[in-house]
Amino acid sequence: MRIGALVSLLEPGGPDLLGRRLEALAPRHIATDAFYRPLLGLFADLTLEPAASPPLFGAPSRWYRPGEPCAALFSPLRRPPHLPVPLRCDELYLGALRDGAMTFALRPGDRLAAPGFDALQHQPALLFAALLAGATYVHIEAEEALRDPRLLDAFPLRSLGLGARICEHLLGTRAIARPQWSHVFRNPEEPTDWESWRELIDALGLHETAMSNVVLEAAAGGSLLGSPRRPGKAHLGALMNLVPAAGRPWKLLDFTGSGQPAVGDVGVFAPLATIDADADTDPLDPHVVLGLRHGGEFLYGGATEPRRSGRVYPVDEVLAALDDCPFLHGASLVAVPAGGPTLAHRFVLLGFTGDEPIASFEALRTARIDELKRVLSTRLTPDFLPDAIELFPCFARLADGAVDHRWCQFQFHSGALHARVRTPVFQRLTALRGALGRA
Repeated sequence: MRIGALVSLLEPGGPDLLGRRLEALAPRHIATDAFYRPLLGLFADLTLEPAASPPLFGAPSRWYRPGEPCAALFSPLRRPPHLPVPLRCDELYLGALRDGAMTFALRPGDRLAAPGFDALQHQPALLFAALLAGATYVHIEAEEALRDPRLLDAFPLRSLGLGARICEHLLGTRAIARPQWSHVFRNPEEPTDWESWRELIDALGLHETAMSNVVLEAAAGGSLLGSPRRPGKAHLGALMNLVPAAGRPWKLLDFTGSGQPAVGDVGVFAPLATIDADADTDPLDPHVVLGLRHGGEFLYGGATEPRRSGRVYPVDEVLAALDDCPFLHGASLVAVPAGGPTLAHRFVLLGFTGDEPIASFEALRTARIDELKRVLSTRLTPDFLPDAIELFPCFARLADGAVDHRWCQFQFHSGALHARVRTPVFQRLTALRGALGRA
């Protein structure tokens, strides 16, 4: 940014994931480790060679004009997630000032950390919020915190983001007690188990530690939603409470998708795209359902569609990565409510292997599931793996030459698909279709 570049961030991933995003971004230069260069495909020639010595900047830093884009960020909260979102310099600057001073209450010399928080959703917003407040952003990988939870208490943290995975690990290990944390924040879009959160507060002695909720999107400049900070014990009574971020223009829309304002107290939170938004400004991709509570706060009511912790699950990318799978004649993805104490969904990959003997299908089932996981992990990223994989020895229904995903969803949700593949009549029909296809 010192030289006025339009910057973008990409997490390491497989060639399919990187290729799709780089094609949409069309960069002029790529800065990456030489290890990842073979994964860039046609874009490998754009990588910058490391300098033999640090560059010397004699010219002053460039100033971005108000309203000028300074970054193009990939947001997992928006559809489609592989398209970069331009971020204006004033949105980045004002968002970082707001989050540093109000969302995280940082002061010069403080430390901020958020291990396990999705990088594309939260960076560089967390980094700039710390830097503009004169604080330090402490980068701790989730795997490092899981290996040694004592890292989270190695030095005082003014503000710490805790995700469900690390919370569960802290409960299981009890490695730390009464840590040096002044403020703990969480993403309410993550599946929340109230009893587990209460147990965590009791086990770590966080009854008087300030806690709050934060929904943040770096591509929008910072926090979208937050909540007042409350002591840990009191926070349990407001575990899903939210208010729009300070200074963030927004609307509460109805559920028609038309952009019509909600008449009642429940609707879809729609942050507006610019700092100087007016009534005609188009909202960003709205998905958070809010219901008004007493005192001007809102209750988080989940998302308008199945998501993973608020993030879009890239169905099209997952299915495209399996297009050339030799043992699949079709695939579809189905979202299933997880049930229990959370609002989570589970994404199930349905694979159709066509006509084959049941004995052969059962013998190859485990090996095929392992191969599908390997393909998705290497071509995309392990984060895109479905929660479950179900294979069926039959063909999927086609519509206009492509898999009919609505039929797949209905058949799976109703249990009909599981029951049909075991009936002799359906097996003969599958064999007939396979013979006609080979003819």
